[in-house]
Amino acid sequence: MNDKKFLKLAIEQSDLSIKQGLFPVGALVVLGNEVIASETSDSYPGYNHAECKAIDNAFQKIGKLTDATLYASMEPCLMCLARTYWSGVRRIVYAISRNSLSHKYYEGLQDNRKVIEGLNESVEYLQIIDLESEALKIVWTWEER
Repeated sequence: MNDKKFLKLAIEQSDLSIKQGLFPVGALVVLGNEVIASETSDSYPGYNHAECKAIDNAFQKIGKLTDATLYASMEPCLMCLARTYWSGVRRIVYAISRNSLSHKYYEGLQDNRKVIEGLNESVEYLQIIDLESEALKIVWTWEER
């Protein structure tokens, strides 16, 4: 599995998102080596987050997403984390930590890792720190508009 390759595609989606005037998040659902769904976010603030859109799109295509991975340019919010979990995904890979962003992009102060610890099934939750600065540049571009 090539996490960096797929995470870079999610970051490209976040760049596409700002070019469309939308919130700078991109997400992919990958099963094996195949991208099942690729989405951008909607306008900010809003609830049509890239992660939820990608999960819904993939779920409609193939059903339960057991063995799939969610790649997101930004650490998922609690809503996206819950939707991802209920879809069957047990592996989440992201670039930007919520601690590197303005608190206004997240509701509440919960730590997703602590939330995951309380779930019935384990979830692999992985930040690829090497790609954080690349993804952050896109967020900063959006913030400067």
